Amino acid sequence: MNFSNLKYFLTAAEEMNFTKASHRLHISQQALSNHITKLEHELGTELFERGKSLSLTYAGHRLVETSNQILDLHNQFLAEVNDISGNIRGELTIGITHTRGQALLPLLLPEFHKEHPYINVKIEEANARELEESLQHGFVDLVLGFTPFFTVDAQVTEISPDRLFLVVPVSIMEDLYKEDCEKMREKFHETVDISAFKEQPFILLKKGDRIRTILDSYFKKQHINPHILLETSNIQTAFALSQRGMGICVYPEMFLRGATTLSASMMDTQHVDFYPLQSSTTTEQLAIAYNKDRYLSEAAKDFIALSQRILG
Repeated sequence: MNFSNLKYFLTAAEEMNFTKASHRLHISQQALSNHITKLEHELGTELFERGKSLSLTYAGHRLVETSNQILDLHNQFLAEVNDISGNIRGELTIGITHTRGQALLPLLLPEFHKEHPYINVKIEEANARELEESLQHGFVDLVLGFTPFFTVDAQVTEISPDRLFLVVPVSIMEDLYKEDCEKMREKFHETVDISAFKEQPFILLKKGDRIRTILDSYFKKQHINPHILLETSNIQTAFALSQRGMGICVYPEMFLRGATTLSASMMDTQHVDFYPLQSSTTTEQLAIAYNKDRYLSEAAKDFIALSQRILG
């Protein structure tokens, strides 16, 4: 039993289709079948039920778990050996949500690549819960997200505070404050209490979203029953609708930092103002988490330091 056979087996187990698995592995279907058959003969048991559809036997399920552990330990060992020998080659897998990655990775990865040109960076995009599971099981080296991280294995390094901003159409300010509009716009650029807009239409993210949870708590503390014009799952959709004057949305400061990485049309701020919310409960902590029980490579440490330098 060798590492290649285990990798081939895991790919077949993930795809549950030898044709798809062989395409992923860039080998012929017959070659993959031969590897699996050889592994089964070596172990003395079948790993797949080969009927109308492919399925794992009990032994196959157990080998999936064991193979992941073996390959993970092997990868950690290689990373440690690379650091000991001063070898600057290797891999770094970073977990991040899609929207967060769109804003932050263009600020970080070009600089990291300059400093570590031979490190192969892989990006795993998923929701926060899935990323924490990937961190716990060793599928990613780092997760860039917001505290708190709930997995007990997570070691957290804080990067920077992240405020929430109200995105207010200029047309709403003009209708609301008339001749005092410019004075109030200048005032609110320092800080704003959300109660100033309690009668205005809001475009919010759907319930269950992290930002929506923060806002709902904030509204409750302020005894505000907001006029919710509509809800969306995409924060960029909410922002685009605010640009068109439909209502007020909430936008994280980190996305404003990454504004130059978004399209010009997306970040056209001519028709909206950004006002920082006046509450400590609407300031979050951007952080990087890693699994404290796994070896942390020098490349991973350097990425954390780079993130603190650029985003901190």
